[in-house]
Amino acid sequence: MLTKEQKRAQSDALVESLANINTLFLLKNAGLKVNEVNELRDIVRSQDATYKVVKHSVVRLAIEGTDKECLGPHLRGPLSLAYTPGDCVALAKALKDFIKKHPSLSFQEAYLEGEVLDPATAESLAEMASREELISKLLFLLQSPIRRLAVALNGPIQNIASVLSQVAEQKES
Repeated sequence: MLTKEQKRAQSDALVESLANINTLFLLKNAGLKVNEVNELRDIVRSQDATYKVVKHSVVRLAIEGTDKECLGPHLRGPLSLAYTPGDCVALAKALKDFIKKHPSLSFQEAYLEGEVLDPATAESLAEMASREELISKLLFLLQSPIRRLAVALNGPIQNIASVLSQVAEQKES
C-alpha cells in the first residue's frame, strides 16, 4: 500500500504528464499478463503516447482542479491510462487493434479536447481517418482543379501544334 507521500509524488508526476495532452483513454484492464502489458506499452509508445497503470486515488489527485476533473466519476474498477498530446485517432486505432487480440482490455471512457466520451464513441475514434490521410485527401482535392485547368489550357496549344504539323506534312508532300 502506498503512503500519502508516495501517492502525492506519483500524482505530481502524473500532473506534469497530463498537462499538455488533449486525449486520454481510460481502459478497463481485467487481467492482462505482464508480457501483454509490455507489448501494449511498445505499441502505444510507437504512437508517441504513454500507457500507465495507476491507482484511482493518484489519478484523482492529479486531475483535481484541472479541465480533466470531469473524469473523476468514471474512475472505477481496474483501469489503466493511455494518453497522447498528438494524434488521437492513431492511438485509438492502435488500442482497438490490441483489444481485438486481447479482450481482457476494453475502452471505458475517453477524454478528448475537454469532453468525456462514452466507450462506444471512444472506440469509434479508431474508425476515423488519420491526420495524414485527411491531409492527403485535402491535397488531392486542392490539386484536382489545378490539374484540370492545366489540361484545359494545354488542349488548345496541342490542337494548334497538331494542325501546324499536319499543314507542314501537306506542304512537304
